[in-house]
Order: sequence, then C-alpha cells, then structure tokens
Amino acid sequence: MKLFTLLLLLAFAERSWKFATVRRFFRRPLPSASLPERVSILQPILSGDPALPTCLEENLCMRTGYEVDFIWLLDEDDADGQCICRELMARYPQRPVQLVTLPPPAADENPKLVKLLAGTQLAQGEIIVVLDDDTSLPDAGLERCLPALDEPGVGLAFGLPFYRSFDNFWSRLVAVFVNSNSLLTYVPYTSLSQPFTINGMFYAMRREVYDDVGGFGELRHTLADDFAVAQHMRRQGYRLVQTPLCHPIRTTVHDGRHYRRLIQRWFIFPRESLMRQLRGRELELFYGVSALPAFVPWLLLLGALLLRRRRALLALLAYLAYDYAIVAQMNRAYLQGATPWRYSWLVPLLRLVFPAQLLAALLSPQRIVWRGHVMQVERGGGFRFTRRRTDV
Repeated sequence: MKLFTLLLLLAFAERSWKFATVRRFFRRPLPSASLPERVSILQPILSGDPALPTCLEENLCMRTGYEVDFIWLLDEDDADGQCICRELMARYPQRPVQLVTLPPPAADENPKLVKLLAGTQLAQGEIIVVLDDDTSLPDAGLERCLPALDEPGVGLAFGLPFYRSFDNFWSRLVAVFVNSNSLLTYVPYTSLSQPFTINGMFYAMRREVYDDVGGFGELRHTLADDFAVAQHMRRQGYRLVQTPLCHPIRTTVHDGRHYRRLIQRWFIFPRESLMRQLRGRELELFYGVSALPAFVPWLLLLGALLLRRRRALLALLAYLAYDYAIVAQMNRAYLQGATPWRYSWLVPLLRLVFPAQLLAALLSPQRIVWRGHVMQVERGGGFRFTRRRTDV
C-alpha cells in the first residue's frame, strides 16, 4: 500500500506541475508586433478530407494586421483539390492567392517538403508561414506568434494545435485525445529545456533565416519533417520558440480502421525521430515528461486490482477526476471551449485506452496510410511510397 500511495502522490504532483506550467505559459506577456510586414502563407494541399474547403476558406477570412498572401501547392493530378481551390479563389477574388501544381514526388521524397521547396521559391514575404491544409488560423493569430521571430537568436516559431472535429464517434475520439493532451504534452517540457521539435501543422520563420540555413532541400527524403526541420534549424544555431497561438484543426475520421491508421501514423513519427535521434537530457525529458506519464493510469489500475481495496479504487477515480478537471479548465481558458461538455466523458476513457494505443503503434509494422497514399517507413525516418492513391 505504501508503494501505491507513493505512486498516487507522484501522479497528482505530475498533473499539478504540468497544469501550473501551462498557466504560467499563457500568462507571459506577448512581445509587440512589428507591423506591417508581408507574410507568405505556404499551404501544401491534398484533397480527400471533406473539411478541406472549410479550412481553406477560414484562412482566407482570417483578420490580421499583417499583409498576407497565400501560395497553394497541389499535385497536378489532384483534380478535386484544384477544383476546390479555384472555387474559393473565385469566391474571394480580393485575396492574393497563387495556385501552383506540381508533378508527383519521387518514391523517397516527402510530398509536403517537395511542395514547400517549390513554394519558398515563389514567396515574396519577409516572413514565411507553413500551414497544413487541415489547420485554420484564428483572427489575430499571427499577432500571437510572429513577434517571437524578433527575439535574439530565434529562427522559427510555432503554435499549439487543438481539434474541432466532432462529426462522428471516431472524429470525437481523435479530437478529445488531442485536446486533452496537447497543452500538457507540448508546454511543460519547454519550461525545462528549449524546444527540440515543433508542431509541423503551423510554423513561421523569416525569409532571411530560411536562406541563411540553406533552405530545407536536404530534408526532402525524411518523413518526419517537423522534427527534421527543427533539428536543421538548431544545427545552424537558431532557437525554436513555442508561442501561445492555439490553432484549430479539422480532420474527419471515417471509421475505426481510419482511426487506427491515424493513431499509428502519429506515433510512428516520434518513434523514428525523437526516440531514435534525441540524446542525453533531451531524451530523458521526452520519456520523463511525455512518454512514461501516459502509463500512470494503468499502474494505478493495476495497483487497485492487486490490493483489492476500495480505497485504492477510489484513489484511481480521484486521479481521473482531477485530470478531468484540469482538462476542462484548459478547454475553457485556452482552447476556446473546443470540446463540447457532452463529449468530455471520453477524457478518462482515453486516459485508460491511450497506453494500449501507444504500445500498439510502437510495435506496429513500419507502414503508414495517408489520404490514400501507402508509405513504408525506414528505420531512422526515411521512407518510400509503396502505393500512391492514383495507383488504386
């Protein structure tokens, strides 16, 4: 019972410390924006998700004090994506948008990076923003991030993702999983260390910095592009900055098979990047702050089952309730109430299911499926297409 009590105290302390770091993070004053500057937003686009038109349109309607232009980058054989883009361009003729079509990448080339390399050649802005096609920027969102680029030694700034997709059960599972983990995963370790990776859904850099690091051409054969970009910037002596910009994502998860593939893809990436390439204190932080705490609910459940005492079971329920309260507070305060209350019961359920998902992903075959593309992941982060969706 003493060991169980110690574990319980550590579990509550870990939740309390992480919540405190999140609150301190969002209380920090924001640096002032040096407006006006031109911002080129690069969006690699691939059709296949029904939320794509909504996400693209929301960005076109974003309000900001910056001068913004968009570069939409698509495969030349993506007729559906091109149709969506042209309809939006016709609907918003006042928005400066370049539509660029590209041939399919080679079998071992990252399709997102290939598009970004083409987009940076066309970008005219002093600031380059990389934005995934399922990600939307809120009004004045750029003002919460881009001023960080003026701090000494900063090369790249990025934000915090949360989900707004609750159309069906499987989409809700993904959304609640992300919304209950995002802030508690990404923010706390930055209070102990400078960021060593980024959230690749959105990040920004100055054009002069991009040119100074020689661009990202040498990374085009790496699948986990977010970690590769982060390490490339750090090797060139630049700092990464986590900013308080919280940006919504919409991804439609159609069924259980799609859900399993998505979770598997998410965890294969860190397995082949962070877990294999980080060293020393940074690897310790990754395991100590992010990976190992995920198994705390299982350990408490196992202890309650072994002890066969009501107090132990009540302690587990108290921990899950405390975690639930923290997630609910963050949802209201920082994520714009993105998770509806009626779906919040999924938070404790996912705390118990998550370790199984993590283990399954870590032990799964080296293959991912992304919007119809099938890719074989090589040890260390390389990959190759085994089937493109146009081959089906």
